Amino acid sequence: MAVADFLKSTRESFRVGWKIESNWTDPMLFATYQIIRPLASLLIVAFIVIIGSAVGAASSAFYTSYLAWLIIGTAFFAYVIQVMLGMAFLVFVDRTRYEVLKNVYISPGTLHAYVLGRSLVSVVNGTVSVLLTLLFSDAIFNGLLHMNIPLNLPGVNLFILIPAVLLGIVSLISTGFILCGVNLVSHRTEFILGDSVSGIFFLLGGVLFSVNILPVQIQYISNVLPITYFLMAVRESFKIPGTGDYLMSLAYLAVTTLGSLMLGLYVFRLAVHRAKKLGLFDRKSEF
Repeated sequence: MAVADFLKSTRESFRVGWKIESNWTDPMLFATYQIIRPLASLLIVAFIVIIGSAVGAASSAFYTSYLAWLIIGTAFFAYVIQVMLGMAFLVFVDRTRYEVLKNVYISPGTLHAYVLGRSLVSVVNGTVSVLLTLLFSDAIFNGLLHMNIPLNLPGVNLFILIPAVLLGIVSLISTGFILCGVNLVSHRTEFILGDSVSGIFFLLGGVLFSVNILPVQIQYISNVLPITYFLMAVRESFKIPGTGDYLMSLAYLAVTTLGSLMLGLYVFRLAVHRAKKLGLFDRKSEF
């Protein structure tokens, strides 16, 4: 019964979150907005392609392989952006703008289910961004420009991709719980926290370049981030050269995801208790 109540609360929270995300305009404009955002990331890759072609490197096998490596990292990083920004702003939106966080806390459902449901909205938006970025990348670079980038979307190994994506999503939501906990007990951090964490993951997670070229001291940090192994496993599912062993990446991803989950729930639980003790659930931020 408790599990059924938790799932029901999560489902209703997802419905609320989806309405908040999408009811500000008509469906056509919202769909256009969802398409434009991943295209912005694609333009970054396009400029790299143009500059590389200008110096005569476009025909090299290494260059085309690196572009495929780059496109996959940029596309799947959309999950990080959507989840981090969405969960970083969750407390601010519900506590300050709509002033409902205190009501959610005293309701029969748990706050964990509510936060989880809201985070799944970001996951859906991230999935749309990933798919659109991959499709437009293949259409432009292989279809329009005929660059023969080894980006075989129909040939992706789903038995490798699906477990990696599921574990990656769990790790990102766990990190999002930490952000929610920090925002519960802090003041005006929601505007920088999501972007800051996303920036750290972008630099240290192997999105644009391998973590092996980072300083040794920085590599220690990269090696404990789930995003590093998430992108490694995803690239392996697309058969991108130089990605390493999939089973090893998946094993490290599972271990780091478990650590993120335990840490995220622990930090969020401490933050909830502190917010209750100090009466922070109905605190407003005036600007």
